[in-house]
Amino acid sequence: MPESRLHVGSSLVWGALATVALQVLSLAFLGTTPPGPALSQTLQSLIAFLAGMGCLQASLRSAEFARSFWRLSAGAFFLWSVAQAIGTYDLYFATGPSQSVAPSVILYFFSLTPMFAALFLSPATGNHEGRWESYLDFLQILIVTGTIYLLFLYAPWWRLSDQEWMSRRATTANLRNLLLSGGFALRVLTTRSRHQRELYTRVGVPMALYSLGFWVAKRGISNWSAHLGSWFDLGWTLPFLLMVILAAGWQENPAEEEPGKPWGLIPIVLAFLLTLSLPAVVSGLFVFRGQVSAPEVFLISVAAALVVICSFTRLALTQHQQKRTFDLLKNSELRYRSLFERNLAGVFCTAPDGTYLDCNEAYAHILGYASREEALSSSAFELYVNPSDRADRLARLRRKKIFTNMEVRLRRKDGSFVWALQNVTLMEDALRNEFIEGTIIDITERKRLEEQLRQSQKMEAVGQLAGGVAHDFNNLLTVIKGYSRLVLDDSRSGGKVRAHVEQIDAAAERAVSLTRHLLAFSRKQVLQPKVIDLNVLMVNLDKMLRRLIGEDIVVETVAAPGLGSVKADPGQIEQVIMNLVVNARDAMPKGGKLTLETANVDLDADYAGDHDGVHPGRYVMLAVSDTGVGIAPEVQSRIFEPFFTTKELGRGTGLGLSTAYGIVKQSGGHIWVYSEPGEGTTFKIYFARVDLPAEIIPQAARPAAPIRGAETILLVEDDEQVRNLTHSVLTTTGYSVIVAENGQAVAKICEQYPDPVHLLLTDVVMPGMSGAEVAKRVSARWPNAKVLYMSGYTENSIVHHGVLDEGTFFLPKPFTPSALTNKVREVLDAHTRTP
Repeated sequence: MPESRLHVGSSLVWGALATVALQVLSLAFLGTTPPGPALSQTLQSLIAFLAGMGCLQASLRSAEFARSFWRLSAGAFFLWSVAQAIGTYDLYFATGPSQSVAPSVILYFFSLTPMFAALFLSPATGNHEGRWESYLDFLQILIVTGTIYLLFLYAPWWRLSDQEWMSRRATTANLRNLLLSGGFALRVLTTRSRHQRELYTRVGVPMALYSLGFWVAKRGISNWSAHLGSWFDLGWTLPFLLMVILAAGWQENPAEEEPGKPWGLIPIVLAFLLTLSLPAVVSGLFVFRGQVSAPEVFLISVAAALVVICSFTRLALTQHQQKRTFDLLKNSELRYRSLFERNLAGVFCTAPDGTYLDCNEAYAHILGYASREEALSSSAFELYVNPSDRADRLARLRRKKIFTNMEVRLRRKDGSFVWALQNVTLMEDALRNEFIEGTIIDITERKRLEEQLRQSQKMEAVGQLAGGVAHDFNNLLTVIKGYSRLVLDDSRSGGKVRAHVEQIDAAAERAVSLTRHLLAFSRKQVLQPKVIDLNVLMVNLDKMLRRLIGEDIVVETVAAPGLGSVKADPGQIEQVIMNLVVNARDAMPKGGKLTLETANVDLDADYAGDHDGVHPGRYVMLAVSDTGVGIAPEVQSRIFEPFFTTKELGRGTGLGLSTAYGIVKQSGGHIWVYSEPGEGTTFKIYFARVDLPAEIIPQAARPAAPIRGAETILLVEDDEQVRNLTHSVLTTTGYSVIVAENGQAVAKICEQYPDPVHLLLTDVVMPGMSGAEVAKRVSARWPNAKVLYMSGYTENSIVHHGVLDEGTFFLPKPFTPSALTNKVREVLDAHTRTP
């Protein structure tokens, strides 16, 4: 029996113990001497009442099945207590005729009827159908017990002597007690729920002891002429004491319940046996009486009819409940199957040997199968590159039982691979056979985007580094190249010194090119876009490109008629084309064919969905294709990284394609590479089409000698070396130069300098005050002053996303003295100015 949870402080337990102690004292000191028997019988009624209270309190601590069970048990003990109290009163205190048919006799007989009803309880008792079945069971019990009482005790009582009457009462009660104890034992042995088994044990054990004590007491009274008030009275009291203790120790523990297990057919079998009990009653009549009277036959017939009606009604309710349960299970199965089949996630079930037990259409689609049936005919081992990988994963699954949100790379039917987010669980069926249930979600696109994000972050980090270094580095290059050109332009320079300075200037030029590449890649250079025709641009570059690639490569230009215009910096787009052409030339060391193509294209939503950052719309495409060695897939993911190159040492810096990538992206375009090893490569560039006519781009002629001037220029530069060089160049060419190293110096000049200033030449990025803020202050003091910005680093005060504001003049660093003087003269002679 499960360990009892005894509440030592329970008042009911202490009251029951005190009651038994009082009875022991009464039996020891009074015995059969009045008022000993009356006191003993009263104490029995009291302890039965305490047992009923214990069961009632246990019901308050219970739920559903246990609550109904304890309430029925409490009702039985309360009825027994009342019957005992009435019987004691009739026996010792009432006066009148024989008490053989007193109300106490009827109550004694029917007092345990609620416990019989407890045998028929099922977990369904809490719902509507279960309650009605219990009511019918209880009604059958009443009918059968009432019939037995009327036939065996009440109807013939006047023909029996008192001794025969008492003997028949005892026999009937013993039979009742035996049936009750047997019913509890049957429920304990057959109930599958540990929770219910404990309930039946807690009440069944005291009732079995009560049945034994009742039989022993009645035998003692009959065989040894014992009377009430003897030690046999403990046969009633001690079982009730145990009942109080067990009821007080009951605590509902849902964790011990075993949901989902069937409660069995025992209540139904008991109800069926109850229906067959009336034939046993008739057989008993023939055994004890030899004949049956007409009223008894009528009574049996009516009772049998009622019991049969109750039995068939109960059976009909049970069938109705089973049909309803079946319908609910069927609907649940349909909902599950619908969820299973319509689920966008792939759902599968496999055996440990890799055999598919089930899967849905989504699973088959993710893995490239034409149908669910085709997937089921395959093996789970086909998903792995190495079959041993599944064995290793199965071994780990047996240890952990479940894998959640595991990213796996699976092989599809056609040999390609798919990334999936997998959740799997190792389970067992009713026969303890292992099987694996799980789901997969296709995350290939997510992995691609993650890789693009990592690539973008890596390239952005390089761009940030390049942009941060460019400002100071370009200032240094401005000084180096500026003074180099001053020496080279001086006719007095000696041959040996001149040769050394030429090497310095050449090295500085390579550094300038490197810096420009980095700024182009990081999209931090300043663009001056114009509306251009890419066909015209290719025609202008044709001669230069042919000289660049050599005679062993055939160049074909396919210019689309009616090509739309695009808005971009023509000089930068020329740089992109040249970089792609050089890259194509190096991919065809033994010669080949180079194709430059333009076309108007419309990119739809499907294309935009497959290419990150692309919006559907009208575009102009520029394609550069070669028939070279091609690019391996693992290289394509890194091809636009700066300093990444597959060429041997000394043949490339790894900045050509990264420069093209940066210029295209900064110009608002998109660039993609399509290549297969041995089949050649195509780079496609897409620029948004604009509905404007292309501008005519004049070819600026470089003057042979420095252009001189006499205007006043306000020079603002925080770098001392650049400031000194610029001042020297401008004063040498005739300009009057006012120098300021920062914004505070500009403020003083604006307050103190009385003459007009014709041009503000200012750096863009300076500590304390930016070039744009300096320009506002100077324009407020001299409204007619023009502004020329110079910088080696883009800054949002004069550019937006790297594009120069309309009407703004800009001189990129590093610059040569001639580039400086030419640009200053251009701005001073311009008809418009920047406010």
